[in-house]
Amino acid sequence: MRVRRAGRLLHRPEPLSPAPAFSGSASFRTAPLQASGLPPRILTALRAGGAVRLGDLCRPPPAIADLPPADRALLDRVVAWWRAACLGHPPRLTLAEWLALFLPARLVTVLQLHYGLHESGTALSLHEARLSATGRQLGLTRERVRQLIAQAFGALYQTLPLFAAEPILRAAEKALESVGGVLDAAALAQRTDRDWQGISPVGAFLLLAQLRPGRITIYRGFFSVYSDTLLDRVEKALRDRLDRATGLLPISEIAASLSAGAPLRNGPAAEPLLQMLLRHLPDAIATRDGRAGLAARHGVELLHEVLAATGEAPLRTLVEAFNARVHPECRRGSGFVRDMLLKDPRIRKTAPGRYALPGGLQTGLAL
Repeated sequence: MRVRRAGRLLHRPEPLSPAPAFSGSASFRTAPLQASGLPPRILTALRAGGAVRLGDLCRPPPAIADLPPADRALLDRVVAWWRAACLGHPPRLTLAEWLALFLPARLVTVLQLHYGLHESGTALSLHEARLSATGRQLGLTRERVRQLIAQAFGALYQTLPLFAAEPILRAAEKALESVGGVLDAAALAQRTDRDWQGISPVGAFLLLAQLRPGRITIYRGFFSVYSDTLLDRVEKALRDRLDRATGLLPISEIAASLSAGAPLRNGPAAEPLLQMLLRHLPDAIATRDGRAGLAARHGVELLHEVLAATGEAPLRTLVEAFNARVHPECRRGSGFVRDMLLKDPRIRKTAPGRYALPGGLQTGLAL
């Protein structure tokens, strides 16, 4: 029952978020001034000049004396974008433009460093620095970096910045949906979508996942449009299926069992997610020819296939051949392979560090 329920959940993913309300609607115009995402010091100056709601910024803002040039530039950018939105034509922004529009330069720099927005590597660890590491680059304490990041997201969480970010978020969702709802960092780094042009796609998705965690999920090191709860249930159902298996299973067969009860047209959608899960579960293996199993229980079957193809071979050759048949995330070291070789009674140790199958198995013929 768990497998079927997970399948039904898998094929009813949360729909892409609806398009935001028309930019000039009353709900936007009557929102409090704080919804602009502007810093408190600018809001105080605007209120002193008589502005109370977002709609008041559709007109030229009141003259404000003694406003620092950087604050004046930030206010002018936000007001210019909002006035275009009031006319029904909100300018489309890239992620870099969006950050530069709604945040002071210092906060943009903090987010760029913390999320590795200009980092070319693909590992997630390179794109989400520790607070202390970000602090060292900026000459700030860990606590001060935490405060600045909280300040940046406090501004970006407001109504107007989120509305401006909606096309970027929808583009990220569509990028995930186009490949089955999941993307790992290596595949994501190869994308050249306009919406995060000029910055690292991996860093962009990390930032967007932090901004709207209900829409982009980070799970076991990959990005998904599915929720944590759904992914947990699918993983448990997958483990149950592998625990019952007597050997390596075709991933398409596992996907079919998870899809039981779901509309046929949604059937293939399970495979990309299962592939991604299997590649990132530490105790699983996923072969390049589309099979999967638990490494400790079913890996020996793959070793039999390797020995049947290579004949008697040294450990190093067997490790290389084993790893060539699985995805990079599922590769195993010599210690793991040696343990499997020694524990299986059907595999003979012919010399120190050399192994073979009995003659009948070696030729691939039935005994």
